[in-house]
Amino acid sequence: MKVTSTLAGYVRLLLAGNPTTGDLCMLVAAILSAIASGVPFPLIGIFFGELLNDFNEASCAEDASSGSLTDEEADAYQGDVNDKILMIVYLAIAQFVLIYAHLTCWALYGSRLAQRLRERYLQRLLRQEPSFFDKLPPGEVASRLSADIQTIRSGTSEKVGICLSSVAFFVTAYIVAFIKNHELAAMLISLIPAYFLMSFVGSHYIEKFSGLVAEHAGTAASIASEALSNVVVVQAFGANNRLEKKFADALDAGKRAGLKKALAVGIQSGVMYFIAYSANGLAFWQGSRDIAKVAEHGHGGASVGATFTVIFILIEGELSQPKAFQELEY
Repeated sequence: MKVTSTLAGYVRLLLAGNPTTGDLCMLVAAILSAIASGVPFPLIGIFFGELLNDFNEASCAEDASSGSLTDEEADAYQGDVNDKILMIVYLAIAQFVLIYAHLTCWALYGSRLAQRLRERYLQRLLRQEPSFFDKLPPGEVASRLSADIQTIRSGTSEKVGICLSSVAFFVTAYIVAFIKNHELAAMLISLIPAYFLMSFVGSHYIEKFSGLVAEHAGTAASIASEALSNVVVVQAFGANNRLEKKFADALDAGKRAGLKKALAVGIQSGVMYFIAYSANGLAFWQGSRDIAKVAEHGHGGASVGATFTVIFILIEGELSQPKAFQELEY
């Protein structure tokens, strides 16, 4: 329920401020292009695997014949390789265009949303009674119009596109992997709980310490602002040393929270990459066993290219999912 309500609230935020038809079209284009941008890379992995198969088959054929390939065989082999390389280039161009499109659309939509929220907030403020402004703390309106709106813009712009693209990449990678080698893909899918656990636990502490850093920085800024605004009173009562100590204590607490945040980031990243590369080694070991069985019995579905494709796209897919959620949390 909490996740559902959070997603519903996020959708309401994206549609806040009465967006125009052009804004809605831009939002739809941003979502579709972000999802589509996650598809080309797993497809590129398929062609990488097929190229590896071609190289392997050509080498084996040359060794078996104890000589070079005939001109016709060489031309056919080169033509097949050229076709696959062209497909890789086309997919890379498509991915470039889609990434550029979704990043641009999300950046523009985030800016438009921030502009609409600022206008609506100012309109509502100007309709309030004069007594309403007497209750506001100093700098409240400026903080809402600048810092808070900027935070909303940061959470509704390029990061959303990166998250959608990573999820699409993750799903496409597993579809391709199960088609190519379902046994190896099923073995690597067991890594998902470990990634999610490390991602969410690490992100919890990172978010916690980030909040403490911001809180202590705000406290220090408030102390400095009040002291400078009432510098005559501060000097008259000799409160310089006491305010300096409070200011230094706030900064020191922020520094300690920042160090804890950096430690949490380092541990999270280190453990995630350790799992990824350990899984990489395990997958190559299992893939080599499958290929050895094929070589021994002379039949089977495993190949060097299929094994490489599964390992290549799944390790990248596993790493993309936690990063996507980190983008939204930061």
